[in-house]
Amino acid sequence: MNSPKFHFANPLWSCLTALLLVVFSSEVLAAEPLVFEGGDGPGKGKHIVLIANDHEYRSEEVCPMIAKVLAKHHGFRCTVLFGIDEDGFIHAGDAPIPGLEALKNADLLVFAARFMNLPDDQVDMLVDYFERGGPVVGIRTSTHCFNGQKGKWSKLNFNYGEEDYRGGLGEQIFGNTWNKERGQSHYGSNHEMGSRISAVSGAENHPILTGVGRIHAFSGAYKSQPPSDATPLLEVQVLNTFGPSDDLNKDRAVVNAGWTRDSYTAPSGEKKNARTVYTSFGASEDFLDKNARRFLVNACLWAGGLEDKITADLDVNLVGKFDPSPYSSKAFFRVGVKPSDLAGWDTQVMPAAAKFGGVDEPAKGMASRIERVLESRPELAARLKE
Repeated sequence: MNSPKFHFANPLWSCLTALLLVVFSSEVLAAEPLVFEGGDGPGKGKHIVLIANDHEYRSEEVCPMIAKVLAKHHGFRCTVLFGIDEDGFIHAGDAPIPGLEALKNADLLVFAARFMNLPDDQVDMLVDYFERGGPVVGIRTSTHCFNGQKGKWSKLNFNYGEEDYRGGLGEQIFGNTWNKERGQSHYGSNHEMGSRISAVSGAENHPILTGVGRIHAFSGAYKSQPPSDATPLLEVQVLNTFGPSDDLNKDRAVVNAGWTRDSYTAPSGEKKNARTVYTSFGASEDFLDKNARRFLVNACLWAGGLEDKITADLDVNLVGKFDPSPYSSKAFFRVGVKPSDLAGWDTQVMPAAAKFGGVDEPAKGMASRIERVLESRPELAARLKE
């Protein structure tokens, strides 16, 4: 039997096809978010929304990993929202974020974003959260979370210079933006210099630092300047090595790496009394360190008003397997992964079968950077050769 032949010349069929494509695209953007239902624990009945949308530091791996820890061990209901491309796959940075309506009943926001440019209706939902004074925990590039935003929300951009919302959302919420003079700048070379993070002298008794020892971060250090109303918690020392060591770089002074605030300025210009935590480490590889995970879990409990539940022995063990990718823009992001691929307690973040994007066919100017990434990670280089 001959295979049937389909003819698309009929105008009615063409219109129907276009309609189906629109419906399909809408379904992709309205896809169910990744949700981990909590059980018993201090967070029972509380809802945390985690937003992962950065280009470089693999927040799409950090957020589902820590969401499972918070849900499985501590009872929170955790909703993870990603930047999603037109095919429904997780996109590493600057993509629309379906599901932001989850913020309407969120008790806490964990924010890991960089240089976003979102549709106004999505920004509206994020802004609504801050206008009601919701607590927030931000990591790494959240201080420069918007860039290139046009129209009514251009004031959220990291480089916004007007006094009504100087420095955009990052500076007004967390107290810093990407600005060498008054905010943040690079202070340690990525993929060459790791860093040692420890408690600021005098801050050891803060609830967030309960049980938290020295943290090794693989991400290069930021030179951060905390705002005047902040309570400093962490400081960072640049190393001469990429991996953990005692080989301190004496040419780099110790600088701040994290703090809390008790209020922030919402986009409306109104001051909101809300607990805020920020830390400048936060690449996915950093959270191989148990102390890094403990800091983040404690930060969520404190920001959510549950500091009386923090103990030095809280369970921060990984749930399922965690195999973090190297941080880098335009390379080493996992491709072909949908939020549903990360559902369940036993799944691996990221799936073992997911390939690295941008490595086989590097973007212009990326070949030398990829080589540098692999030089500092010989085990990964060997795996890729296999």
